[in-house]
Parts: sequence; C-alpha cells; structure tokens
Amino acid sequence: MRAARLYAPGDLRIEDVPKPEPGPGDVLVQIEVALTDGTDLKTFRRGHPLLLRDPPAPFGHEFCGLVDGRRVVAANSAPCGACDGCARGEQCRELVFLAGAYADWLVVPERIAAVNLHEVPAGLAPEVAAMVEPLACCLRGVERAGIEAGDAVAILGAGPIGLMLAACVADAGGWPVIVGGREERRALVDEFGAEAGDGRGADVVIEAAGSEQAWSDAVELVRPGGTVVLFGGLPRDARPPVDAYRLHYEELTIRGSFHHTPATVRAALGFLASGAYPWERLVTHRVSLEALPALLADPPRDLLKAAVVP
Repeated sequence: MRAARLYAPGDLRIEDVPKPEPGPGDVLVQIEVALTDGTDLKTFRRGHPLLLRDPPAPFGHEFCGLVDGRRVVAANSAPCGACDGCARGEQCRELVFLAGAYADWLVVPERIAAVNLHEVPAGLAPEVAAMVEPLACCLRGVERAGIEAGDAVAILGAGPIGLMLAACVADAGGWPVIVGGREERRALVDEFGAEAGDGRGADVVIEAAGSEQAWSDAVELVRPGGTVVLFGGLPRDARPPVDAYRLHYEELTIRGSFHHTPATVRAALGFLASGAYPWERLVTHRVSLEALPALLADPPRDLLKAAVVP
C-alpha cells in the first residue's frame, strides 16, 4: 500500500509499504479521506517531540475511513485510565498516540479503538466527520476556559482552530471575537458565530495562533481578573515573555489546554452531525496522496484544510 512517511522536517515521502496487520483488539481501517491541519504543517516544517521521535514516522491523524462497509472515525489518542492524571480527572500522563492517516490503510490500536473509535452518523460527509479530533480539542479548550453565558471571549487566530473555537464559545453562551488573521479567513468569522475585533478587555482570551507573540498578546488583551487559555503549542525551547505585573497585581488566571478527552470526542461528533455551523467551509482544497508533500512545502495562501484522498 502507499503511505506518507516523514524522514525529517521538510522530507516527506510517499512510499510503498506493507499493509498493516491488526493485532488482538486492533481495528484495520481503509482510509477514505484524511485532513491536513496546523499540527501536521508545524511538524513538517520543524519536527515534533511526539510525532517525529522515530523517523521515518507515519504521518497524519485526522481521518474518516471504512470498516466492513461502515464509515468510522477515531481520535488520535486514548488515555490509560490508571495514571495520576487520569485519577485526578486531568489530562492523561501516558497517552498513546496514533499517526499514519496519510495512507491507504491504518490500524487503530486496541486502546484507542475501545474508547475513541466511533461510527459516523448517517448523512455526515466523510471530510466533515474527519474533523472530530480538532473539534474535540476545541471543546476541551472551552471547558478549560470556564466560559459563562455572556462572557466576551477573544480568540487569537482565524484559522480552522480559531473558527472551531468560535463555534464552541458561541455554543457555550459566550460572545466570541476573532483577533487578527488573513482577510480571506476573517470573511468566515460570522458564519462561525463570531465577529472580528481587537479583543481588548475580554473576560477570556484563547490563544490559538501558536506563536510566542500571540502568547504575550493574550496576556495583554485580557481584562484584570480575566482568564487566558494557552491553546496553541510552541516548540519545547520557546520562552515567551510574560507581563509579570499583570499576572500578579491584576490576578489573571492562566491555563494551558492540550488535546482532548473521550467525552469531548463524543461531543464533537454530535456537534459536527448537528449541522449547526458550515463545517464543510473549512475544507478548501482536495489533493491526492502523491500531491501532499508539495502542498505542505508550499501551502496556498487560501488553504484552511485540505482533504487528502488516497
């Protein structure tokens, strides 16, 4: 079968590899469509401490596929249920991860299949169903923010994650304002329940741009006593400057938000199936597996998410 394998930052190859063999409890999925996302693009450009530990690494994690004629999706990880994080109701400290969706076939390990593999509701397009993982992360980010009805929520970033976060904030009763972003992306803001603005004085600020500058900007924008959620990941060695005066004297709350949980994965699938927002607008391109390396090497300016079809 064909599969994308990442050898090093910038070195992604489409190769012929053996079809994977599932073990006991594993599930073999025929990939129907996989989606590009910001994490994959960052990994392609600069590597990743988890996704590129043992090159050549399988690549891609947002997908929809077929199992015995049934359309399914799966999240890209599952908690262990036994570590300190799980015991405290926090993020699992021993997550097992799944990658390799840019391929003809993919094996979903038993631990993930047991809690995070789901049948797709009838009528839900495969490229929309494949968004379950990033939307699940956004739902957890909004949970971490503790948003209450009527809260003004500034979201830094107008990409797919920023737009998904806006929909989640609006669904939670908040008033999302998207800060920054390219003009062509801001054109979609109102369709996802938000408006464009500067975000200054917001009750909650969610950083979704994944840059050191955005982390600093988030702390500057929030009102005194407000909450900042750091959603966009940075490289391990990043040390963004933080306004210590604001943190201490204005009693800001700073929270990180990483990943999803089985509960938010289930909620995300239902949210997608509801049709409450035009999720399909987030897929702006459609490419073959062979065309994926070129797309990531030189992404079009108007790219949000690309549907990669084996």
